[in-house]
Parts: sequence; C-alpha cells; structure tokens
Amino acid sequence: MFNEENSKNLTEILNEAIKAKNLDVKKLSENTDIPVYYLSALFKGDFSNLPAMVYVRGYLIKIAEILEIEKEFLLKAYKKEISLGPLKTSGAYDKLPLNRYAFKPFYKKTVFIVLIILILIAGFLFWRAGDFFGTPKVEIISPIVDNIIVNNSSIKLMGKINPRDKLVINNEEILSEKDGRFEKEIILQEGINTVEFKVKRLLGKEIIIMRQVIYQPQ
Repeated sequence: MFNEENSKNLTEILNEAIKAKNLDVKKLSENTDIPVYYLSALFKGDFSNLPAMVYVRGYLIKIAEILEIEKEFLLKAYKKEISLGPLKTSGAYDKLPLNRYAFKPFYKKTVFIVLIILILIAGFLFWRAGDFFGTPKVEIISPIVDNIIVNNSSIKLMGKINPRDKLVINNEEILSEKDGRFEKEIILQEGINTVEFKVKRLLGKEIIIMRQVIYQPQ
C-alpha cells in the first residue's frame, strides 16, 4: 500500500491507513496509549503541537504496528515533513506525557504531612508506652498485712491501681475509680479466708498478691 515511491505526505498516509483499518483517533489512542491530543496533531499535520522528535518517533513506531505500516517508511515520511520546518528537540523542560496507567506522583507536601503524622503517632506511643506495657502496680490498703485477724463477718477490701489496668479479686473483675482507687466488701467464713488480687496491664505483665484474713467471731 505504501512504499518509497509514494508521493503522499505523512498526514495523507496516516489518514488513509487508519481509514483502511476502520479505526478512529480515539480507538487508536486506546490501542497505542498515545494521548488523543498528540494523535490529532499528527493526523492534521500540526507538528508544532507535538513533543520533541525522540517522543514522536516512539509514537510512530506504535502507530506503524497497529496500522501495519513499515515503521522505517513512516519515520522517513515524518523526517521529510519536519525538514521543511524548525525541528523541535528535547529541552530542559521536556518530559513525556503522563501515562494514564502510571501511578500519580506523591507531592512533597503530602509526603511531609504523612511524615509528621507518623512522628506524632510514634511520639504518642512512646509517651504512653507505660500504660500498655510493663509491670502493673497495686497498693493494698485493706487488709494492710497478711494473716490479719478480724472479729467481724465481713471486711472491706481497698486499694489503688493504675485505672487503665484490669483488677480481678477472687475471679471477679472490679472496676476502679478514675484515680485508680477501688473498694470491695466480702463476707468472711469462720477461720482462714484467702483473697487473691490479680492486676493485668493491657499488653504487659500480670501480678498476683495473696492476702489471708482470719475470722474469729467473739
């Protein structure tokens, strides 16, 4: 269809070839991933709106494959066209058009904001690490000592923990006040009564303190 003796210019060659393939510029753009804007410029002979020659060469190779034209023939036709006018070469500000399948670049401002957020999160976790990790503490106010002897049939258990820790007394979870103070009254059986204080930090260790209360009725 097209050969060295063909006297038609590049625009005529392209338009005849795309018509023969029953395609249009939009469909050709989808098949070659070349922006419609640049394809339209090529097919209209508007070479002033094309990027530098190195990029147009790549476009023509893709077009030649789809339209089944010898790429060297198509490139020669293009060189002949641009020899009649000023040649656009690559410059300091030249860049390839954005590929619609390419990932959008991260802007410096976005990266900076993400870094600041990560630093703040890391700082918060470091500052509050003690609330999640480590060994909990418990202050038992009553009974103050082990093996205490009482004459009443009940005793009020009192103490203080970190309010973010979990407290279990004799397998019963006890909620503390905002300042960590807790109270729990239990009924005593005559003789030895064992009280187990179990305190657990969220992601840390668990401690267990045992107290024995001896009930001796009067």
